Parts: sequence; C-alpha cells; structure tokens
Amino acid sequence: MSDFLEPRFLAVSLFMLFIAACLFLAMWVSPDLRLGDGFFREGKQLGTVPTGLAFASEIMPTAAVLYLLGTVAVSGVDGVILFVCAAASPVLMRRWLAGGLPEVRGRTFGEMVTRHLPHGSAKRWVGAACLVAVLPLLIAQLQPLGHAAQLIGLSDPFSRRLLIVLAGGLILACAAIGAARGATLHQIGTAASFLLIAPVMAGMVLLRFDGDIGTLLEAAERQQGGTGAYLGTGGLFGGGVAGHLDLLSYAGCVLLGAAFLPHIAVRLAGSPDARTARRAAGVGAAALCFLVSMAMFLGFGIAALVDREELAQEGPFGGVNLALLAMALDGGETGEVGKLLFFIMCAVFLTILASASVLLLSGSASIVHDLGLGGSSEVEPSARDRGAVRARVAMVCLGIVAILISASTIDVNPQFWLVITYTETVSTLLPLLVFSMSKRSVPSAAIKYCVLVTTVINLALIALSPLVSGSTHALFPHGDWSMWPLTSPSLLSVPAGFLICRAFARRARTGKDAAAGDEYVPPATAPLRR
Repeated sequence: MSDFLEPRFLAVSLFMLFIAACLFLAMWVSPDLRLGDGFFREGKQLGTVPTGLAFASEIMPTAAVLYLLGTVAVSGVDGVILFVCAAASPVLMRRWLAGGLPEVRGRTFGEMVTRHLPHGSAKRWVGAACLVAVLPLLIAQLQPLGHAAQLIGLSDPFSRRLLIVLAGGLILACAAIGAARGATLHQIGTAASFLLIAPVMAGMVLLRFDGDIGTLLEAAERQQGGTGAYLGTGGLFGGGVAGHLDLLSYAGCVLLGAAFLPHIAVRLAGSPDARTARRAAGVGAAALCFLVSMAMFLGFGIAALVDREELAQEGPFGGVNLALLAMALDGGETGEVGKLLFFIMCAVFLTILASASVLLLSGSASIVHDLGLGGSSEVEPSARDRGAVRARVAMVCLGIVAILISASTIDVNPQFWLVITYTETVSTLLPLLVFSMSKRSVPSAAIKYCVLVTTVINLALIALSPLVSGSTHALFPHGDWSMWPLTSPSLLSVPAGFLICRAFARRARTGKDAAAGDEYVPPATAPLRR
C-alpha cells in the first residue's frame, strides 16, 4: 500500500489522468463525421482573444519552447537574438500580411496561393512544398518525448523509442478525434498554461539570486566556463565571418518563418475581415512577447542552476532543459518527479499535443485538398462522408510516418529538422504567398519553378552542410563531406524564390500588355453597327 503513496507513483498517476482529460476533451468537441470540411475548420468564428492565443500557441510549438531555451542556456547572447526574432515575427506578420489574408480565403495554403488559377498541377506543387515544411517540424515536436523518458529513469534507447511510439499514437488519436476544434482548444490551453507557468518559474529563478539580474548573468557565465564568450556572440555557431553569417541566416529564418508557417496563414485567413485579423495577430504578438521576456530569465536560469555536463549531453538545442530547471528549482534529481516538474510535464505534453495536432491537420489538408486525394465539401452528403474518411486516413498515415521517423532518430540534432522547415517556409512558401496577395498574380509556371528550384537548393545545401556531416552533433558525426559552411541555405534560396516569382509575374504582366496591344480598337469616328 505504501508503494501507491510514493510521490513518483502519485505524480505519474495524475499525469495519466491529465492525458485522459485531454483525450476526453478531444472526444467531446469532435465534429460530425458527416461533415468532411468540418474536420479542418472550427465551424464558427472564435473571438479575438481566443484566436490570438491560438495564434501565439502556433508560433511557439515545442521546438520554440524547449529548443530555443536550450540555445539561451548554452550559447547566451546568440540564443537571445533568436528569441528576439521569434518575438518580432508575429509583429512583422501583423504589420505586413495579416490585413490582407482575410481576402485570400481557402481551406489550405495551396488554395490560398492558387485561387486565381484553375485546379491542376500548381496546387499540387504548393501542397508538396507544404509537406516538406510540415513533416520535419512534426518530427521535431515528437522528439522531446524521448528526452522526457530520461527524466523518469528510462535512459535505454528501446524505452525512449517505445515512449515516442506510445505517446505519439495517443497524440495522433486525439488529433484524429478532435480535429480542428480539439486542436484549437488545446492550443488555447497551451498558451494559457505558459502564461501562468512562465512568470512563476522566472520569479523563482530571480528569487534564487535575490532579484539581482546581474548576479544571475554572472552565475550563468561562470557556470558555462567563465571565459566571457557566453555573454558575447559566436556561442552557437562559432566566431568569425562564417559563424556570424550562420547566425544571421538562422535568425532571418526564425524572423520570417515562425509566424509565416502555412497553418498560421490559413488561421488568419479565416478571420471575417482585416481589422479582426490584425487584432488577433496583435493579441498573439503581445502574448508571445511577454512569454519571450520570461523565457530569457528561464534560459539564463538553466545556465546558472544546471550542471554544465548535463547541458552538454543535451547538445546546443537541448530538449529537456526546461525540465532540468524545474528539477533544480524543486531540489530533486533525475527520476524524481517534484511538484514543479509535474506541472512542466503536463504543460509540455499539452504543447506537443497542440502543435502536433495542428501540424497533422495542416499536412493532411494538403494531402486531401492540394494533392487531389479528396473531394470538395460542396457536394452531396455521401461524398462528404468519404471526404471525412479520407481526411482521417491521410492524418493517420502522416502521423505514423512522423512517429516512426522520430523514434528512429532520437539522437539526431533537432536543428536539422527545424532548418528544413524554416528554410522551406521562407524561401518557397513566403514568396508564393506574398506575390499571390499582390496585384500581379503568380502564374502556374512560377509556382512550379519556385517550389522545384528552392526545394532542391535547400535540400542539396543542407546535405552538404555541417548539419549532416563534419560536426559533433551532425546527422552522421563520423563522416565529413560538408562543402557548404553554413547550417542554413537561406542566404541563397530566399533570394532565388523571390526572384523567380518576380520574373514570372513580370513576364505574365508583359504578355498581357502585349496581348492587349494587339487587339483591334475601332476608331471613334467609325459608324456603329446596328
């Protein structure tokens, strides 16, 4: 009987009850199976504040909550720069594109970009690019599940992979049952939970150092070596020209990619008007800026309170650094589940559930609607039934692929997946979205060549970068065939994407003007025919 009253057993039991509550919520808000389009849409407009909280939650997925904290803890100022770019991204979205997105309506990103074109290959190209951006980010969301196994004493690779498969299957079930409504409610709950937990943890960190920020920074620098490099640039990618270019390239990807992912654009496009979209984006930007300001203290607190060896084991983008900080504040050790760690585990699981559900919805929507594997919602009810089945089948297949890849790559640097996602977003999807919203519509050839050229540049340069070989945390650490010195290829692929879209749009405009000039215009004095 005493075993059932141990703190660890009680914490695990309460955590299982929390998971069951998430599954029950997904079942409670599950849409009608007969409405195929209701699988991807909430069905009714949310208020400004709920939409803004969901918007903020979409920008801060598990990768942002955990991996960016790891960059601050390990690299100092470089991580702060990335955090500032993440906070500035929704502000840029609000001022640049949010007001025009409600006029570009569509169920998917592909429908938004190709709304002026006939259904055909253009939408399929956009759908393929969306999958290239969504799938790596989905894999990165599931990886922290394997790291979390180490916190409860499961350090062997089989147990970590098993936990990813079991928890990933549960997340997939919640996403398939709850659909868009469940994902949105989980997102709102994620944003609300971190708005409560982040200031509490930041306050606890400051209390450890008597509220003196200078003492906190000194302790963080001393814990990380005391050489002075921690509070300078170059801690993440190294010094020199290549290191600073790499930091600039990666920071640009975060700035132009965090708030411009395809599912975020689709959410804002569902707003009733431009004013509502801007207000929702403003609420999300304010919430995210507050969280980022709190996360700065958490990152420096991790560096000051967690042993350097433990941080080194997690790498420069550590996945469980926030949980390590919770254990340090609880005063426990690995395998012990304290009160603060329990709340962090619940919040992180909710973050993984919400972000993975949205990515599964976005990917399956691209498969069903953009790649042409489903039907329209404006058909008879029997076809809608088939559309709902196709949507769930596409989601399950996509989820299984992501779970298996994540389980087989538990030790892969998460930066590898994040770079693929953000570079594909800023170099391919962002130019298509910008030019599709302008007066010069994007022709089908521009969409094809933009997707093809930029995707090939991204994948080829990433394969030849230190992310894949030639470094300690590379995909293949024992090989070295790296020829591209930077981790992100955005310095080449982003200009290529915008130049391709601009060149084809100008050619299409010139062709229309020439065709209009060739038309015969009757003279004003010509007699009218009866």
